[in-house]
Amino acid sequence: MTRAHWVELAGLTALAALLAAALQWVGGQQGWSWDALNHHVYLGLVAEQPRWHLDVMPASYQSYQYPYLYWPVYKLATLGLGAPAAATVWAAVQALALLPPLWLIALRLLPDTGAVMPPWLERATGCLLGMLSLVILAALQTTANDLIAAVPLLWAIAVWMQPGQGLPSAAGGAALLGVSVAFKLSNGLYLPLLLLWWWRPGTLAEHARRAVVMAAAFSLGLALAYGPWGWQLMQNTGNPFYPYFGAWFAESG
Repeated sequence: MTRAHWVELAGLTALAALLAAALQWVGGQQGWSWDALNHHVYLGLVAEQPRWHLDVMPASYQSYQYPYLYWPVYKLATLGLGAPAAATVWAAVQALALLPPLWLIALRLLPDTGAVMPPWLERATGCLLGMLSLVILAALQTTANDLIAAVPLLWAIAVWMQPGQGLPSAAGGAALLGVSVAFKLSNGLYLPLLLLWWWRPGTLAEHARRAVVMAAAFSLGLALAYGPWGWQLMQNTGNPFYPYFGAWFAESG
């Protein structure tokens, strides 16, 4: 990346954060969803202060979701900033996290050569279209963890799309996908992406080596990100994925 690329990335990231923050004021009010009242703030509390000795399903089975991505919302809610300020900060943080990998993907798809319009404008337009998805716009105005959970998935795609593919980039993308699945188990639906980046021209031995490296990297990313919470679940329920996969474990909870 050139210096101009870094300036472009910094400018677009800052602009995305400002626009996301401004979005919170378009409707004139901010509020808590039922999910926020039921378990989002509670999970943030659990991330900071485990409560296994006090609570049993206080927010039904949502009490056992991966809690750490909810901690920022919990902290903002308890700092006394007020709902508008807290919502503004959280939207800006999510945009700051989303834009860099999205821009790297745009850089690969819209390089400086062969551009119809100025390359930076093409990439800015691509990023704008990505951020204007109705799903993203709606999620920016909630306390859900979906956007932050998608960040390592976007980074995985960005890493895999960069030139000079080799075992390090294959492993890095697989590890990031593992982190994304740890953040939100439903991101496991994107596991077929491993197959897309695994299949590259080469010998049978090269395919086997890449498969082993990517599987190991994915497992390591998943274990490192999910380990702290999975260990607590295992200790207290007998199942590191409780309440899922109950038939696979001798649950005590």
